[in-house]
Amino acid sequence: MLPTHTNKFSRWAVLLVFFFWGTWATAVAQERDSTQQKPQLDTSPPAVPAQPQAPVTQPNRPVPPPQPQPEPEPEEKEEPVTERPSIREKLFIGGSGDLGFSSNSYYGNFFNIGASPILGYRITKRFALGPGIVYNYYNLGGRSFSDYGAKAFTQVILYKAFFLHAEHQILNTQGYDSSGRITPDSRQNIQSTLAGAGYRQMASDRFGFDLYLLFNIANSNGVRNSRPILRAGFIYNLK
Repeated sequence: MLPTHTNKFSRWAVLLVFFFWGTWATAVAQERDSTQQKPQLDTSPPAVPAQPQAPVTQPNRPVPPPQPQPEPEPEEKEEPVTERPSIREKLFIGGSGDLGFSSNSYYGNFFNIGASPILGYRITKRFALGPGIVYNYYNLGGRSFSDYGAKAFTQVILYKAFFLHAEHQILNTQGYDSSGRITPDSRQNIQSTLAGAGYRQMASDRFGFDLYLLFNIANSNGVRNSRPILRAGFIYNLK
């Protein structure tokens, strides 16, 4: 009986050994297979990595060189239409008068009154000239006579109301002898030049008053007269 049990025990022992050995061999084989097996390559197409979206920029266009800007043409300013003054606007009339009285033992009483109208033309605002006529009445020692003639004058405005005045006149007057006495029924032509200054006071745009202080600087009869001549007159602009 003992050998039978021994044989059974031996067979179970062999079976267990083979069982454990087979289990161990299988585990070792699987371990080797997992360590020695080549990794399987991924054959699928690689995924495209997400790229950060770049801001959309416009292509750089070449900057054209600056073109020279044409200079703007100067605007034509409309000049105010100024009409030339007419001849009438340049004309003026005027006149002056003489009034005097004196007395001495040689001539006796002396009285004179005269008038000298003029027609003036303004070449510029400051310069004027023109003709005029002259008439004077005298009474000397109870005897009366007169002289008359023509003249040409010129005026230059110095400053505001002040002006220079000069005139040259030719007068037909009573004759005198060498002693200066009047000769009856004798007349002669005398030229004289007067010069001085004046003052003008305008009462309106067209009418004004003149005051003259003149001196006889030359004459043709040789009689020297250094006495100043005071005149009062007027002026009237025709337009």
